[in-house]
Amino acid sequence: MSNEQGMGKTLLSIRSHFNGLTKTEQKVANFILENAQDIIYHSVTELAERADVGETTVIRFCRKLKFHGFQDFKLSLAQDLVKPSDRLYNEVTEEDDAATLNRKVISMHIETLEQTSELISSDQLEKTIELLTAANHIHFFGVGSSGLTALQAAHSFSRIGKQSFAKTDTHFQAMTAALMHPGDVAVGISISGSTKDTLENLSLAKKAGAKIVVITSNARSPITKLADIELLMVARENPLQGSSLAAKISQLAVIDILNVGVSLKIKDEALKYREITAKSISEKLY
Repeated sequence: MSNEQGMGKTLLSIRSHFNGLTKTEQKVANFILENAQDIIYHSVTELAERADVGETTVIRFCRKLKFHGFQDFKLSLAQDLVKPSDRLYNEVTEEDDAATLNRKVISMHIETLEQTSELISSDQLEKTIELLTAANHIHFFGVGSSGLTALQAAHSFSRIGKQSFAKTDTHFQAMTAALMHPGDVAVGISISGSTKDTLENLSLAKKAGAKIVVITSNARSPITKLADIELLMVARENPLQGSSLAAKISQLAVIDILNVGVSLKIKDEALKYREITAKSISEKLY
């Protein structure tokens, strides 16, 4: 275990509760104390695997420390560990002028895209393109920042003639998911892979017979257990960096790859529908 000097309140709370934990919960506690800086980037599944315990043990451990769940625990831990400057961009400093900020932020986005290109599986991409090309309907699911990506994805695929939908209200998302059919595809978008609403909606879609594609940055997360196909993108966020533009750019890049791939599969049809949709709004522009 690490020394108490410099510990934040969350780690000190773990120490104070340690003797009252079960043996398996103590395994979780020890792992967190020894790897605190990495834990804020883990999913509950990844932590459980690395600590060699079940996911329910991790949740029970968090609740014994008076947290609502693992995400609540991670947020508290991040507040203890992450410096104020790190909450924005890790490589940016307070001394940077506008020109330096321009270079650093753009470089960060380029690096994220390059890493996503290296990480994403060509085989999985090809399978997804084939699946979306053949789909009767495509429903995109996401909440928060990922919900905005879902809306953009549905818009992009609608422009090439694919029946594509995304809803912002989670109740309507659930109803939509439950009414899906075999031949439909549900695309779940979640950076953490642990968003409850998205997981529940994908479960409903899977039960209804739809194929499931997930876009996430966490290969060891609950959402991947539901997936027929998983597409991994790069977005290393701690709980204080939610809705980062770097992560959104990475998500949108994956969506664009899929959209272009499907467009090439249905080239004539995609061109026809692009022209139709362009004409439909032409009079709304100066």
